[in-house]
Amino acid sequence: MAYNQFDVPAQTVSYTTGLKTALGIQASTNVCVKVMEASFSFDGSTSGNAPAQCEFDQITFATNAPGTNSTSVTPSKSDTGRGETIQATAGKTWTAQPTVIALQWPIAVGQYNGIYHYVNPFVSPFIIIGGKGGGISINTPNTVNFSGKLHGEE
Repeated sequence: MAYNQFDVPAQTVSYTTGLKTALGIQASTNVCVKVMEASFSFDGSTSGNAPAQCEFDQITFATNAPGTNSTSVTPSKSDTGRGETIQATAGKTWTAQPTVIALQWPIAVGQYNGIYHYVNPFVSPFIIIGGKGGGISINTPNTVNFSGKLHGEE
């Protein structure tokens, strides 16, 4: 790791019911990515709605890599003074699920002003191996807006 940090944002994306990958990162071949932080929120207006089921996933991107059936997102360097180029690719809002998805950990987040912020512990980082991917999938029982980001390091 070269301490080349970046963000992958998604701002105010509307989601309908059903499982959908909201954000994803695909590491370049032979370059791993350490996901250091994830944050996301929902802006639902009905307090009685059931929570959205959210997942942190490992994804092979055997199909539907970032930019295929998703909106490409250019990772934004945290330190713009560094000369290195971010090698990872990223996407948001998949219209067809990527494959193969392996659930790492689930969490329920309230749709009514629900927010989740996760900072990976130093001793247990979420690593995306070279050529593979990782991301956040959500399954919401109601139409709701999602905003969030993944913060990573190559």
